[in-house]
Amino acid sequence: MGAQDAADIETWLGYLEQVLAPLPAAEREDIVIEARAHLEERVSAGLSATSALAGFGKAETYARAFLDEHALSHALDSRRALTMAKTLFRVAGQSLIATIGLIAFLVFGVTTIAAIVCILLKIAQPQMVGGWWGPGYFALGALTDPPAAPERLGGWVYPILISIAGIDAWLARFSLVLALKGIKGQPGRE
Repeated sequence: MGAQDAADIETWLGYLEQVLAPLPAAEREDIVIEARAHLEERVSAGLSATSALAGFGKAETYARAFLDEHALSHALDSRRALTMAKTLFRVAGQSLIATIGLIAFLVFGVTTIAAIVCILLKIAQPQMVGGWWGPGYFALGALTDPPAAPERLGGWVYPILISIAGIDAWLARFSLVLALKGIKGQPGRE
């Protein structure tokens, strides 16, 4: 390998290491060592450093899969909804699973918040929250203009709304975990 080829490879590897800075040092070192071995193998097979590096693409592009994998693992390990949601949002454009998981999280999250708001509103304005139904009519939640039909749930609206909030909060978290695990399990991500 010529001096210029070696310099080009070292420059690319140095930049790769910078891009991989968010990763733990040992993981970053392993990736750089493996990339170096592949590049040297290609140059030994007769390719120029330019051709060998072209096969790897830009350091940012090459590093993206490693950074995404690290972010996915970190998000799953954290078990924090906000961390998991931010990670899904980051990869949503790259994965249908992430997009669906993020949408499910938002739907269940909004219904959780709506149930909690209804509980608080029932305490402050009891006549606005409840369950109304009759022929051709059903409403559960908060209404600014409650119907003339009698409110049928009374105090039972509290356990119902608490159950809805709890189940939806669990489903929101579950959709995040399921989507993150689904992305990690996709072929080409290991």
